[in-house]
Amino acid sequence: MLGELVSGGNKTQASYTERYTEPTCLVLEFAREEAQQRGATEITVGDLLAGLMVEEGSRAERVGRLKSNAFYLRWLAGLPALPALALEEADLDSIRPDFETRRALAFAVLEADRDREYWIDSDHVLRGLLRFPNKADFALLKTELSLDSARMASRKDREQYLPEQNPSLKVIKYLTRKYFMLLAPTVLSLACYLYILFQELGLVLTPVAR
Repeated sequence: MLGELVSGGNKTQASYTERYTEPTCLVLEFAREEAQQRGATEITVGDLLAGLMVEEGSRAERVGRLKSNAFYLRWLAGLPALPALALEEADLDSIRPDFETRRALAFAVLEADRDREYWIDSDHVLRGLLRFPNKADFALLKTELSLDSARMASRKDREQYLPEQNPSLKVIKYLTRKYFMLLAPTVLSLACYLYILFQELGLVLTPVAR
């Protein structure tokens, strides 16, 4: 269910859902409920920002001071001051992220990778919204939260509040596979270069393959 909600039909993006922390999963559920309460058929970046404001004490809430600016942020993002009453006829399962929301979630993955973090936490989602022009980005900038300041605040927050979810064997395998794929082409190219260099210098080397 979560994979379908996040991906909007994109299998590549759905594969990252296993990296989401519990707060990030809650953000997505709150965002979908926000859209449902407005009777919308798609989750917007405004809904995603509203989802980040719900949980008090989350990493995103601390980094962006979202609770203290909630009313202002909702207004700037084009949302009603308070969530509307849920519409009974709305089908929660039919609500999917729009293009901008999927783009923000894709940038959240890049922000987690930039931190060399396996887990994609709520502050990565917040920073994903700040990676490109959109209504949520505009609202956050009005509260003087930029991408650079959010990254700095995230770093300090991780030093003060240790991650709740620690790396497991599955995480170690993922990171090993990731960095192997990054380094393998460089190592192979270097080996080929040295092989050719030694041959030009007249050294006899045993061929790798005939």
